[in-house]
Formats: sequence, C-alpha cells, structure tokens
Amino acid sequence: MQLASGIPALVMTVMIGSLSDKLGRKLNLIIPIVGYLTNFTVAAFVVEFNLPLAVLLPGIFLLGLGGGSATLSGGSYAYMADITVEGRSRYFRQALLQAAAGAAGIVGALGGSSWFQRLGFPLGVSQPFWFAVGVSGFCLLYTIFAIKETCPRKPGSQLCALSNITGIIQLFKVKRKTPRWPLGVLCLMFSLLWGMYNALPGILVTYLVGPPFCWSPSFVGYFQVAIASGVFTSAIAIKLFSKYPYGLMMVGYISGMGCFTLMGISSYTPSREVAIFLAAAIGCVQPTSSTLMRTTMSKMVGPEEQGSLFGLVSFVTNLSGVVFVPLWNFVYSSTLSIIPGMVYFIFIGVLLICSILTGFAKFKAPEMVEETLVKEEKEEYDLTKF
Repeated sequence: MQLASGIPALVMTVMIGSLSDKLGRKLNLIIPIVGYLTNFTVAAFVVEFNLPLAVLLPGIFLLGLGGGSATLSGGSYAYMADITVEGRSRYFRQALLQAAAGAAGIVGALGGSSWFQRLGFPLGVSQPFWFAVGVSGFCLLYTIFAIKETCPRKPGSQLCALSNITGIIQLFKVKRKTPRWPLGVLCLMFSLLWGMYNALPGILVTYLVGPPFCWSPSFVGYFQVAIASGVFTSAIAIKLFSKYPYGLMMVGYISGMGCFTLMGISSYTPSREVAIFLAAAIGCVQPTSSTLMRTTMSKMVGPEEQGSLFGLVSFVTNLSGVVFVPLWNFVYSSTLSIIPGMVYFIFIGVLLICSILTGFAKFKAPEMVEETLVKEEKEEYDLTKF
C-alpha cells in the first residue's frame, strides 16, 4: 500500500507543482482532493461490503496519482505565499496553516478513536470513512467554486509538455542575482527533518506500548495529542520572532534535542510517565524548524515559481517517507536489544547536522535571508486578479 501510493506520488508532485504555475494554483488543490475522495470512497466500500483488502490498492494508487497529502499541503502553502503581500508576515501565515493541520489531526485522532470505541467494527470504521467522503466532497466543491484563482493561466500553456516536469530544474538552473545552492542546502535539511518526523509516530507507538511502559492505546493517544499541540506553541513563537528565522530554527533544533534526550533516558527514570510528558513539553517548539525552512525557501523564489518550489518540497516529503521511514524503523528494531531509546539519540545527531547546515546557509549566504528578491517581483504582481 505504501509503494502503491508513494511511487506515483513522487512523479505527480513534481508535475502538479509545475503545472500550477502555468495552468492555475487551484489545480494544485483540486487534483489531490479528488485523489482523497476516490481513496476514501473505495475504502468505505471495502468495509461496508466486506470486500477483499486487495481492493484498497486501486484507491491507494489513485491517491498517489493525485499527489497525496504532500501535494495538497504544498498547494496550500503555495496559495498562502501568493496571497501574502508586502507588509504581511509569510512566516506567521504559513505557521497558522501548519497549526490548522495540527488541530485537524488532533480532532481526527481523538474523534476517530472515540467513534470506533462506541460503535466497534464495522460501523466504527465504515461511518468515519463515509464521513471522510462527505468532507472530501465538500472540500472539492469549495475549492472549485469558492476559492479564487491567484495564478491565472499563462497564454500558450499546455497540459502535456516537457516543461511541466522540468519546472523544478529551472529553480536551480536559471541565473539569478543570488546563488541557488542555499536552496539545495535547505532542501537537504528538510528531507532529513521530514524523514525523521515521518518515522517518529510509528516508533513512538511501538516504544510506548511495549515494556517497560506498556501504555494503553488511549494513553498513547493523549501523549500524541501533547506532541501535536506543539504546532500552536510554534505558531506563537513564529509570530513573536519571525524577524529571526534562522535563530528560531536553532531554537527548534535545541527543543527537539532536549525532547529526544528525555525520551531516550525515560525508560531508566523512576517516573517514566512524568519524563515522557516532560519531553513533550520541552519539544513544544520543535515544529518551528520545518515551518521556517519551508517559508524561507518560498522567499528565495519569485511569485510565479511557488508551485514548482512546493512541488519540489512535496517530492522531498514523499521521498523521505519512502526512504527514511523504513530506515529508521530498521534502526529502532536493531538497537532495541541494546538500548531501547538509542534511536532517539541518533535523532539528536540528525538535528545536530541540520543545525550545522543552517549556520552554514545563514553565514555563507546572508543575503538570502533578505526579502528584496521577492519584494521586487511582487511589485509586478497584479493583486486586482484576486
């Protein structure tokens, strides 16, 4: 199932992102929503009529053809970049977008588990799926008829063209006033971070339900909510200190290091539950790093390249899930007999590498943190088209 969605998504995220710069930004939102609608419908039929699990594969494949969650979030970030004009904080707006996604995840996790506990199988599964079908249908209609287009179609643009795939390459190939290598460094950092955070939920569940913790599923859910609530703290921190993006990234790394240190040693402490929840409190601002990284990359390109950029970010997100999640799961299972929390100490090393690369990007290319490039191009962007 992971391969059926992940492999086509690697190609489609690149194509859809480039297409949105030429055929309209709403395309970057509509296509993944259609993929979700199809996937949820197939899953609902599988549960409702007790069909073989193999029937899920076509729905998962069509979800991958739509780009999946990475393309949907990338399109949302690109849309947010389009409507953020000079004098507004793009950092805070994109932090609010991540906070909204985090809030939806918390509500979905708690609501879904409660729904299942009350109704059991199959109603506790089929009803949430049909509800997801209804929500996806509403989102599709809202996107088509209510959301305004921010990137009008360019004359002569074609749906099937080689340039739709090579748009991401142009981000690095086209000559600019400023170097392109900082964008590549930030992409590398983002892939390391996202690969780690993609694997973290599964590792956390396995870590906490096994000995010596032996937590119940509901207690694990409460801890996941505590971890996810960090997006709200991060949004506040970005609102207050958005003028210092690289410094705030460092604070996010330090927060993550403290969180992982406590998680790694929590099994050896007298009060394991207190140590784990204290780790969640210390790591409350670690989501700032990925949000600021994404927004900083957005500031390095012009308004007509936001779709290609976030297509690249979506590609990196999907690739990190395909490559790093199995890798970190293997590391966790291999080191479990040595030190149960050793994988968290390795995560600290990943954050240390990211902090070094962040300092390198900051001090070797200080001009890239300025908004002059984007501001100059924003002056030619016709806001009356909104």
